[in-house]
Amino acid sequence: MARKLNIAVQGCCHGMLDNIYNHLLAQQKQKKVDLLIICGDFQAIRNITDLKCMSCPDKYKQIGGFYRYYSGEKTAPVPTIFIGGNHEAGNHSREIYYGGWVAKNIYFLGNSGVVKFGGLRIGGISGIFKDFDYHKGYYELPPFRGHSRSSMHHVRSYEAFKMLQIRWPLDIMISHDWPQYIERYGDTEGLLKKKPFFKKEVDCGDLGSPVNAMLLERLRPAWWLSAHLHVRFTAKVDANESIFPEGWAGVAPRSTDTAEANPANTDEIAISDDEFAFSEPSNGTQVAAPDAKNSTAMPTKADNVCRGPTQFLALDKCLPRRQFLEIIEVEAPDNAADKELKLEYDPEWLAILRLCHPYMPLDEAPFDPPASGATPLFSDELVNKEMDWVMKNIFADGPKYIPENFVPVAPVPPPGTPDTANFGIARNDRGRGPGYDRHGQRNVRNVRNGSEWPGPLPYFINANPQTEDFCKMLGIQDQLTQRLH
Repeated sequence: MARKLNIAVQGCCHGMLDNIYNHLLAQQKQKKVDLLIICGDFQAIRNITDLKCMSCPDKYKQIGGFYRYYSGEKTAPVPTIFIGGNHEAGNHSREIYYGGWVAKNIYFLGNSGVVKFGGLRIGGISGIFKDFDYHKGYYELPPFRGHSRSSMHHVRSYEAFKMLQIRWPLDIMISHDWPQYIERYGDTEGLLKKKPFFKKEVDCGDLGSPVNAMLLERLRPAWWLSAHLHVRFTAKVDANESIFPEGWAGVAPRSTDTAEANPANTDEIAISDDEFAFSEPSNGTQVAAPDAKNSTAMPTKADNVCRGPTQFLALDKCLPRRQFLEIIEVEAPDNAADKELKLEYDPEWLAILRLCHPYMPLDEAPFDPPASGATPLFSDELVNKEMDWVMKNIFADGPKYIPENFVPVAPVPPPGTPDTANFGIARNDRGRGPGYDRHGQRNVRNVRNGSEWPGPLPYFINANPQTEDFCKMLGIQDQLTQRLH
């Protein structure tokens, strides 16, 4: 008999872990929750360096409550997995690019990833779509100044390429921004009543990510979960429907003119008093003619992994009177009725990582997919070769549970540090802030939640033993951190 798992879904987190877990525990009195999924803007901030690297205006930067979970002062009451959004500490995410524990019982899926839980296959892709960064490699280096703080959270075509290699059906897919055109499969009128400033994007077909639409079209998970737009919205894409309008031509590359090579920081959005309130600028990607070499084109129906329907759910951020957390029931496969409710490695995903690893782009040059076709796919022969290696070397004794090997590698502030602490980074609307007097001069003696960071400044990137162990298990190199030493 198939088992149903109760999955709690949270929209944007914005560092409000305590509030989310308290709300979840109150709901647990009526229904036991097996797993919590957080759909981005998690903000795993440990210290002042993470705050400096976080992609958002300085005046809104606060340490938040995550550091207590990182230090072990608190423990997540339910297993939690999350993806990255566009307001994160990119240096922390880079340390566990392939995924890993950020605290006991809290797991990051990586820039893209697939894991298993209780028999369910759960995939995710971190970040948001920006066409001017989509085809670039991972060129950003410490100290991550200027645009690189934002670009670290912009989805790359390399991650989409890896996700496109998936052949086996997914039960759940997680993204931060919505798939493009998904609003057409739900109550569009109701959405515009809540968010009237979305109308222009909806009318132009620019709301959401064309990359996520492409992945939805191919992967067709049973559930697709998102956040980012701070509103609850549901939709359903039936098995016989294509999410693309007729004439959609793929995700086109932008030109490399100087003006676009150094774009304005479009993530530095206007923020209202109670939330990151914004309307995403038009991406300019609708019905764009792609370059055959440097684009990831629309999958054909024959390419799709599964033609079942997809339920879409997007949720708000954690604020009073908002719809930010919801529990869904997801049926696990028949053969998973007795599965232990622990995170497992996914063999197909590990094979894909091994296959794609030699082509990882590490500069600003456009990523050149090492496969051809309308949907650039490796041959079944190559995938099966890597699957054989993975099954022989990693899964020889059966399922491979993800080791609970979290250890903190970065300092945190002293116990009792308030969530609003900013260590003198944040400024108020008049250009002054904690740590400055009325003339704008430094004054550390009169600081409201802005006291100096105690001790030396932490490193931007720390070697993480989880990543080292994972790469050793998989027989690959951690190219992102090795090039820093």
